Formats: sequence, C-alpha cells, structure tokens
Amino acid sequence: MVRFGSSPALTCPASETNREMIRKAPGIVIVLIALVVAAGPVAESAANASLDPTAAGARRWVRSPLIISFSSSLNSPPANIKPDSDVVGALRRALQSWEAVADIQFFETNSSAETISPSHQGDGVNLISVSTANAAMFDSSDAPARTRVFYDSGGTIVEADIALNPRAEFSTDGAPGTYDLESTFAHEIGHLLGLEHSAVIGATMQPRQARNGTYNLPAFSQRTLSEDDAAQARAFYGPSGAAIVGRVLTNISGRSRSIFGAHFYAEDVEGRVVASGVSSAAGQYRVEGLRAGVYRIFAQPLNGLITPLEMGVDGNAGSIETTPFRSFIASNSTPSLSLNVSSNSVRRLGFFVLSVGPSLTPRLIGMNGELCTTPLPLRAGETVTVYLAGEGLDEVPLEGISISSALIRVVADSLRAAEFEVPYRVISFEISLDEQLQPGDYTIRLQSRDGELAFVPGAITVDNP
Repeated sequence: MVRFGSSPALTCPASETNREMIRKAPGIVIVLIALVVAAGPVAESAANASLDPTAAGARRWVRSPLIISFSSSLNSPPANIKPDSDVVGALRRALQSWEAVADIQFFETNSSAETISPSHQGDGVNLISVSTANAAMFDSSDAPARTRVFYDSGGTIVEADIALNPRAEFSTDGAPGTYDLESTFAHEIGHLLGLEHSAVIGATMQPRQARNGTYNLPAFSQRTLSEDDAAQARAFYGPSGAAIVGRVLTNISGRSRSIFGAHFYAEDVEGRVVASGVSSAAGQYRVEGLRAGVYRIFAQPLNGLITPLEMGVDGNAGSIETTPFRSFIASNSTPSLSLNVSSNSVRRLGFFVLSVGPSLTPRLIGMNGELCTTPLPLRAGETVTVYLAGEGLDEVPLEGISISSALIRVVADSLRAAEFEVPYRVISFEISLDEQLQPGDYTIRLQSRDGELAFVPGAITVDNP
C-alpha cells in the first residue's frame, strides 16, 4: 500500500490597508510540506493511521545507528538550488538537530545513486537526494520535498528515502522566494523517523513551510526543532518520559460517540507549548514525551489554521470526518488549571463534551501586512502588530485576547478591524515581548463576549537571538 500526499498552495495576501506602507510586492506563497509516501504492509487505512496515536507507536525504527546515504547529487546540486548553497552542511545540521533531542544516532555514508527507491520495491538504502531524476514522483505537486517510507509486516520502518522537488527553488542564505534547505531537511528527517505532522503551527513538523520572504523575513524558524517535535521524538526513541492519555466522547442523538481529530496540547509554567497529540477514531489521545513538571492541557477541534486534511497521509484523507466541539481547557479540574506530572508517569484524563460546532475559528495569522498559516518569528524586546482572520473574531474584545506567557503583553487600546483580500473577518492588535522572554512557541488565546474559547498554539515562535 502506498501513502501519497497532495500539497495545495496557499497565498499570503498583502493587506489592503497597509499595502502601500508596508509591502508593495505580491503576497508570498506557502505550501504544504511533503506528506509521507509510504510503501509496504500497512495494517489500517491511511486516514486513520495518521491521526491514531496507538497505531503510530509501531511506526519507527528499531535499529541504531540509522545509516543515511548521502547521494552524490548533494555535492553537485541542480539549478533549482541556489549556487554556493551549503547543501551538505544543511543536511548534517538537520540530522544533528534530531540527534540532540532524543536517543537517535545517524551514521553517514555516501552513494553514487541519485534516484530513490520506487514505491513497490525498496533497496534497503536510506537515500537522501536532490537530483532532478526524482521529478516523476512529484507530478504537478508544488511540495518542496517528499519522504518515502517502507515498513515490514509488523509496522517497523526498514527503509526511508528523501527527495527534493526539482521544480521548487532552495537556498541556505534566506534568498526571497526560495525554500530554506535546512528547514526542509529537518521536516523530512522527522518523517524519515516515523513522525507525522503536528497541529502546533510553531513546530518543524507542522504541515506547511513558508518561503523566504514571508512576513518580509528569512524563513529560518523551522530549522530549530520545537519542544513539541522533541517530545514526539522522545516518545518514539527515548529517553522515556511522562504521558497524559485519555479518551474524549460526546453525545449524538442520545448515543455516546468518540470524538475523532481532537487536538490536545500541553503548555509548561512559562506558557510554552511543549507536546501535543490528536485523538484517534476511538477518541483516544496521547500527549507523550513530557518531562516531570507542571502543565496546562488544552483541547481544540482541527478546523482552524491546520485541518484534518493536512494531518492526513494520502488522497483518502479527504474523507476524514471529525466530530464538532468547542475548544476547552482540559486541565480545569484544579484551581490553578494545571496538572503536576512526575517522571515516567501516565496521567489519565477523560472528557465528555457537547457536540456543538465552534463559532469562533481563527484561520489565518500574520504580521508585516501579510496573512499566512505559519508562525510569527519574533524576538524578545519587540513590539509588533499581529493580524488574525477567521469566523467570529468581531465578537472578541481586547480583554478577550491574551498570550500564554505573562511576558508577552497585549497593548492597551490596540484592537482594530483590518481589511485583507480574504473571506473572513480580520482583526489586528499589538503585542509587546519582554526582554526576558525565553525561546519557545507560545499560544494566542481568544475568548468571545459569550465565553467561547479558541486557541492558536505555537502562533508565536521565539528563537535564540
């Protein structure tokens, strides 16, 4: 069985009100990063596999170190990679970033091969190639890269190959309009390791990659693995950590029903998003790879900036149907709205929620006169104007907007309506980042006048200066 991902493009339109002042160029285009292409026996349907935390556990390597073959094409890159780009260095840094967060070890070797294995037959070589010889596997897709993964009958990964799209342009210096090569490699290596997409938009494993120039900035943030990426890697490869698990149910026509596609995520005491998971068709979820500590847990439907379609793994993902519900604070059983988790423990939290569709749904985020679905790369000490677009935002007062960290303040009297070429309401507001703010991914939280909640986890990503 082959899992295959399509990757529709999304335009980031420039602001009508700020186009002349902020940005005269057309909006930058971002696309979905490659979904995994998998070959070999697969026990369940692709749609369920991608969102099933219990099924995902077997989809990993058991051998170590992982031997990675560098194709000769890396040393003689084609014309779609900007001249003088550090191709091999970008790949090595991406591999090292995954080694640094979990018990993963890679061993580098060289290969004269340029074409990755066909979907029907692997060769046992884990090849990473940038050659144009792999153009056929992309057809008309604008995905920057694809990873093809082979499994044995037990679900263990036995081979994984990565190919870059020769129709996409890449660089390592932030050249506008190109994809950052190290960010692309980092995402695809996550798939090589067995990780699926993350619904935390600040994660390297989120479904989309921005081109350099989005928000008028280099698109380097996905070079740095998020805490969510690290937690997913630890859950697969160790060191072992704590987990919060459970089931989420609802009532439909007098009968109990599982909620499929509920996104649960954890924030630490500093407000950083540190781990996440998505409920299976049976309503079961797992937030794994947690270190001992105190966390707040949140739940939201996948109907905003990241959707079930983008979390799916092949064309069948279009048939995914999730149960509607409204976002809620899952750790609300204590006055502090938080949970204390000890080392290597398993904390169980079950929920029964009303099947009521949300009316407050943020769908796009932006800054510098653009709206996109990628995080805002910010620095401590900055004050910036943030845009949000979606349904129900006109019902959110200024006091209903907050950030998960106390060190990121929403500026008083800054809430405004904004005009963009999108079919949603758009609001803008200013936020101020304290000089002491630590690197990490932070959440924008919204509450409407009637009390409905909505979250954008990982909307703000802060890297080391």
